[in-house]
Order: sequence, then C-alpha cells, then structure tokens
Amino acid sequence: MARTKSFEPAYALRKALFEFWQNGYERTSTDALAAAMGIGKRSLYDTFGSKHDLYLRSLTTYIEHAEESHTQAVESAPGKGLAGARALLRSRVSLPGCPAGCFAVNAATERPDDPAVHSAVCGYFARSTERIAWLLGQEERWAAARPQQLDRAAQAVHNGWLGLRVQARLGSTDPELDAAADDLLSSLR
Repeated sequence: MARTKSFEPAYALRKALFEFWQNGYERTSTDALAAAMGIGKRSLYDTFGSKHDLYLRSLTTYIEHAEESHTQAVESAPGKGLAGARALLRSRVSLPGCPAGCFAVNAATERPDDPAVHSAVCGYFARSTERIAWLLGQEERWAAARPQQLDRAAQAVHNGWLGLRVQARLGSTDPELDAAADDLLSSLR
C-alpha cells in the first residue's frame, strides 16, 4: 500500500526554490535541499525527481511567481506607459522570505549551457521585453515609433532591469534602486 505524504509538496518546493536562489545549483547539495525542505532524500527523489529536475521545477515556479508579480505591479501603476514600466522595474517576486535579486538572472549566469535553463530564462526574458515594448508603445513619444526602434528601446530597458536585479542581490537599497530605475527611464520621456 502506498504511503501518504507527510509533507506539503508546494511548501517543500518553495523551500527548495529559496535554497537554489540563495546558494545556486552547484553549492546546493541534496542533503542541504532535503534539510531545507524538511523531508528525507528518498521523499525528495520520489516526489521531485533528480536534483536537476527539482532545480528546473523551482526555476519555472519562480518565473510563474515573477510574472504574476510583474502583472500586479503594472496593473496597479498610476497609468500605463513609463509609469507602468517603472512599476515593472521595481516589482518584486511576492513570496515571503525570498532572497534579494532574481533567481532567473542567477540561473542564467550559473547554468548558461543547460538547455532547459536557457530555454526557461530566455522565454521569461523575451516575455518581459515584449511587456516593456507594449508599455513604451503607450507613450505618445513611442506610439509612432517603428517596431524595430521600439524593440531596441525595450531591450535596452530590459538589460537595465537585469542590472537592477544584480544591484538588489548585492544589497542596494530601495532608494538607490528607485533612483536607478528613474535614471534608466529618463531618456525615454
């Protein structure tokens, strides 16, 4: 007879996500994962598969939460256009207790040769860049821009946003990050 799980898989997954986010793939052992998740290694493997499988599931879970947080930030901004873009740049993943920075940026820099990581992160970054382009297109200055111009501007903003995420990971304060976001968008007015 199959045993029932004595843990909540969603809670354990969140703990694994935070462990990978904080320490990276290589510096996170399966022992550390099991301890952080509050489960035995056998339960970890039976429920989540290999360490790599768990890492990918953690990354896709992070991306889902990130995109939800970005949507909420843009929808609650005091307008679209650059106001929405600023809200997007300053949005955070809304998971209690999560580390600073961006797990997707960490994954991209730590595991760029992992095809599954590459695909997940590139897809997320492409969707984010498309959202920025849409927000810029809401501005009168950019409404008549050629698609190529709009795409290049959106890519530049996205690249700056990645820099803000690295600064957050390094401990920059909210006022510093707010000022950097404002500086980034000032040339697009």
